[in-house]
Amino acid sequence: MIFFALLLIFIVFAALMFTRKMPALLAVPTMAVLIAAVVGTSFSDILNNIISAGAVKLSAAYVAVFAGAMLGRVMMQTGIAEGIIKRAAEFGGEKPLVVAFGLMFVTAVLFTSLTGLGAIIMVGSLVLPIMMSLGVPRKLAGTFFLLAFATGFIFNISLIRFYREILQVAPDAQLPPEVVRFQLILLAVMTVGTVVYTVISAKRSPELSLMTAATKDEIVGKIDTKNAPLISFLTPIIPLVLYFGFNQYGWKEIPSFLAGSIFGVLVTQPKRAIQTLVSSMIRGLEDGAPAAILMMGIGMLINALQLPAVKAAIEPFIKMLPVGSAWSYVLFFGLLSPLALYRGPFNLFGLGAGFFAIIAGAGILPAMAVLAAAMAIVQLQNVCDPTNTHNVWVANYVGVRVEEFTKSTILTMILICFAGLIFAAILFLR
Repeated sequence: MIFFALLLIFIVFAALMFTRKMPALLAVPTMAVLIAAVVGTSFSDILNNIISAGAVKLSAAYVAVFAGAMLGRVMMQTGIAEGIIKRAAEFGGEKPLVVAFGLMFVTAVLFTSLTGLGAIIMVGSLVLPIMMSLGVPRKLAGTFFLLAFATGFIFNISLIRFYREILQVAPDAQLPPEVVRFQLILLAVMTVGTVVYTVISAKRSPELSLMTAATKDEIVGKIDTKNAPLISFLTPIIPLVLYFGFNQYGWKEIPSFLAGSIFGVLVTQPKRAIQTLVSSMIRGLEDGAPAAILMMGIGMLINALQLPAVKAAIEPFIKMLPVGSAWSYVLFFGLLSPLALYRGPFNLFGLGAGFFAIIAGAGILPAMAVLAAAMAIVQLQNVCDPTNTHNVWVANYVGVRVEEFTKSTILTMILICFAGLIFAAILFLR
């Protein structure tokens, strides 16, 4: 009976999020409280072990989000991001596809470090008008931007911290080399998929009719680069180098982001370094707040799902999942990957946080196989999910319905997810 009561809670709140009657920010912590109550947890234990302890369970992850958002604000205030985008646009000349690829490459690089809707708005407000000024159709420009964002997000340091905390993949140790190896493979798969999608889409739109009155040069000329020197363009790369290259020496998420922020202000505005850093910290807190609040709720949900009575009710059913062999693993997660849409049971920023945490805790798969499945499915979610705030903003900016992105990319992203899962099975399920 307990299992079916828990299942009903999941279904009800999935429906509430799907119909947008309740946002994930409220739905996830409410689920946590109800799950704890269903199994007879005392009121004081709910307050202490679910709400209080759960709110700080993923503190390392959301503090990393704040640090990444701070770096994003440094790059916005100093003109570094604008300068990088302007150079990429100028390099492509007047060839729409070359400019699009250049801007997509820069977008991907930026989002290895940047995080938050503020960064999406800043980068998108610069990249999308340039693409459209060369005649890239509006929906296609938005799609290219989302694909580039998702490609860079594979190596996003804040996201990797989030994965490791939820799935307990060496969260307090140095970054396992297996994680980096799979990231590189997934990056290659995503890059190939994105390039193929872009080229085919361009061939299907040979007219590339002008969508704005302004030319690319006019739009680029309006970008205020604040004279950011070329050396400042290394700013988003510095956290990556430190985190992935020197993690064993203590360069984890926060010091890596801080080093990038300090470098950025010192090479652009050394006389205003302190003021810029302080204001970036404050604005970074604002940018990272929605993600942090969601992670607090996810921490509560994980604590609720780890209650002995809940685990006893759910684990027998989890252990029955057809994921024991390599092929069943690929087919199960690949065919059901669209369940990551609308905050569904495979969405790591919704119901999926609890689902993947249970699978990891049940021990039916190696921890790295669970992490790889989550990473592959998150790629689909990042591009296709209409409930993503970044999807909604991009859709509004280019003037199309947000579901149009889902329809045009879902098949491509399912194939990319399958490819990532096949490599994961080869690496971690031999």
